[in-house]
Amino acid sequence: MKKDLPSVYANPIDKEIRNNNDIYFGQPIEDRSTNKVNVYEKINGIFASPHHVYKSNVSIYTRNGKINTTIVGKSGNFLLCLNGDRINMLDIIDIERI
Repeated sequence: MKKDLPSVYANPIDKEIRNNNDIYFGQPIEDRSTNKVNVYEKINGIFASPHHVYKSNVSIYTRNGKINTTIVGKSGNFLLCLNGDRINMLDIIDIERI
């Protein structure tokens, strides 16, 4: 029961192989301070607090300035205000309860 394996052709390597070169990538160092504000956690904290029954008075700092408003909920990626405005959460830099 001896089976002969087929013969394999091994191509001879006649050139220098250089596929193990070291490659380095560097980029500028960015400021990684540990006290960056996570806006989504702050918004969820406002809605989960015992002081928020139906609405909360907040100061919202956006790219365009400061907004003092009353928030009543959130829908998708927007905060819903009592006066009917919708504020995009991506534009919010910081939020604090008044």
